[in-house]
Amino acid sequence: MKTLSIALCTYNGGKFLREQLQSLANQTLLPFEIVITDDCSTDNTEQIVEEFKDVLRIRFYKNPSPLRVNKNFEKAISLCKGDIIVPCDQDDIWHPEKLSTICRYFKNNPTQLTVFSDAILIDESGNSLGKTFWSVVRFHALQIQQWKNGYAFDLLLHGNRTAGCMMAFRKELLEYTLPFPTHIPEMIHDGWLTIMSAMFNRLGMIEETLISYRQHQFQQIGTRPKEGGKVLSLKERFSRSRAEKIAPFVVKRDYFCTLKEAISEHLKNVNDEAVKQNFAKISKIIKFYETRASLPAFRLARIFPVLVMLFKGMYHTYKDQEADLKAPYLAAIGDILE
Repeated sequence: MKTLSIALCTYNGGKFLREQLQSLANQTLLPFEIVITDDCSTDNTEQIVEEFKDVLRIRFYKNPSPLRVNKNFEKAISLCKGDIIVPCDQDDIWHPEKLSTICRYFKNNPTQLTVFSDAILIDESGNSLGKTFWSVVRFHALQIQQWKNGYAFDLLLHGNRTAGCMMAFRKELLEYTLPFPTHIPEMIHDGWLTIMSAMFNRLGMIEETLISYRQHQFQQIGTRPKEGGKVLSLKERFSRSRAEKIAPFVVKRDYFCTLKEAISEHLKNVNDEAVKQNFAKISKIIKFYETRASLPAFRLARIFPVLVMLFKGMYHTYKDQEADLKAPYLAAIGDILE
């Protein structure tokens, strides 16, 4: 049987940590170890951890100076010795069958690097909020089916669909992911591990809620809101400057360029067909936003490049997943006229 390590990061977790550790002790399959890296807590976090050292195999490390979320998780994960590593937040509640379900998944899916599951959202007091994490990040039945049909990486280019506390991965993934990048603000440890697993087309899912994911005012990450800006009127669209119009395209182009560079650095010695195909997908989305950001000032000169993108299906491919059938055509018209 594969050994499971839990990588738990703490910071002033006294309010919820005891309940989380108890949920780990209640697992039907206990972990091989729990590696805890504490980011300079000033409360009773360490005392709570001590309470569980008789029932759980805990290795506790207190950082000499704050590392913050991304690097603290990198440290905890790096210290894990198990074959399967399961990141853990300090304020959630794991359902008793979580680790056994994960272990069974990897046994039945030996080629997968990473797997993620859904979660029930709860409030500060542990009461259900009546929705799941997947529903919040817009991972609905359609997207689940697209994922199963081989479009996982395509979906991830539109945004991450999981969180670290809902995932588990084989230790071999660290060969390609360490150190975690710190120069991409939108990309923290969970998104990085997810996208890198997807680069190999080795990212699976468990269609179950395996944790209760607590939402409260003190958490450092939490659920991430749907992207979107102000809806502009027709008058506002035609009165704004060209620079304001193309600004979102420049931001997205630069993000994907930076992401591609980071992935390239980590996978420069990898010769894998799936990786090559997914690099091509990143290049295509960069080209799409680069073309939109650099359309000529003269409107008539925009018609041809816009029609090329439209006929190639690029406006359809990169539209918001909840946009209606008219959206790609309206976006193309807007690129010509605005």
